[in-house]
Amino acid sequence: MKRQQTGFTLVELLVVITIIGILMGLLLPAVNAARERARMQQCLANMKNYGLAAIQYENTKGELPGYLMDFGTFTTGIDPTETDSSATPPPSHRKIGTWAVALLPWLDAQPTYEHWSEDRYPVVDGAGGDRQGTSGRDAGDGFHEMAAPNLAIFQCPSNPNDSSEWGSNSYIANNGLYIAPPPFPTSGLISFDDSQDRANGAFNAKAVLPAGPRVRLDDFKDGQGNTVLFSESVQALPWHRAGFINASDLVASPLVPAAFSNARATQGMMWHYEDPDASASLPWSNGTPAEVFSVHRINGGGTNPGLDIFNLTMHDTLRSGGMDIGGRAAYPQDLARPSSAHVDGVNASMADGGTRYIGEQIDYRVYQALLTPRGKSSDVPWQEFVLNDDDY
Repeated sequence: MKRQQTGFTLVELLVVITIIGILMGLLLPAVNAARERARMQQCLANMKNYGLAAIQYENTKGELPGYLMDFGTFTTGIDPTETDSSATPPPSHRKIGTWAVALLPWLDAQPTYEHWSEDRYPVVDGAGGDRQGTSGRDAGDGFHEMAAPNLAIFQCPSNPNDSSEWGSNSYIANNGLYIAPPPFPTSGLISFDDSQDRANGAFNAKAVLPAGPRVRLDDFKDGQGNTVLFSESVQALPWHRAGFINASDLVASPLVPAAFSNARATQGMMWHYEDPDASASLPWSNGTPAEVFSVHRINGGGTNPGLDIFNLTMHDTLRSGGMDIGGRAAYPQDLARPSSAHVDGVNASMADGGTRYIGEQIDYRVYQALLTPRGKSSDVPWQEFVLNDDDY
């Protein structure tokens, strides 16, 4: 009588293992893609909240916030949050912060905002005691930990570089045309004051550096739905730090403007006086533009492996010099453009409260148009360009 088989043969077992391996190979990419879609949607939700917060700020204050703002002065010498009586009190200091600080009340972070806006609280840490001041290249040295917490609203889940212990940040604001601020010399026909014209961008300096005009949503003549307010960047510095300042820069009296010279770039995106047809003989607005530097494009243009966006780091050119990449120094202004870990583009928040996904391969004139509230009155090289929905 033939014995009945009760188990798998070796061949059958190998076949089953092979099938399982094939199924896993098919399923894992789908699972990873689903996870990335979820992360991207969370990032998009953050973008939506930024846009709505900026609109509420403008409705309340009558203007958009600046990229550099004065939130008051700490003079009491007593930190109300310090429980160690032996701690050295924080010194008197100015509270110079970013657009992100200004939006905190509309981002469910009122307690953090009060630490900046109420004079009885310091943003500079004292010596010793229970509180731990910030430290490190990104977060800056000596900021009070309660003035620079990690907040989920400032973090894109996909950003692999967003790992600061304090003030972790993935997002940037539309800070307009790049021109070096005083005391640095201006080259070309456009001054720093000109660059802050309300036609050139949405956020201006409001403290320390020469102040720009009040920018209102009514100034967005090219359409609020066609103008970007916020996007994302894998090089963005922590949300609390205005440029590469340390706490000691807030203690200085008077404040040194040069210390804040990079504030436009560290949590901002800018456009440059460049054009893809720079070699053409055209009636340019302010003289012949430069050719578009690939790093200035979204994600660096997405075409040059030698300039991988995740390997680039903003450097404090005032104190430590730039990093040489592709024959150009990686000054902060070179990396002040949208970038992300999403596929082939970035999320963006528009001035009407909507959100868009913008591809990295868009024409540079399109990028300039998305950042200029009134293109024909701006300082873009080719002012006759008109943005269409099909352009991005």
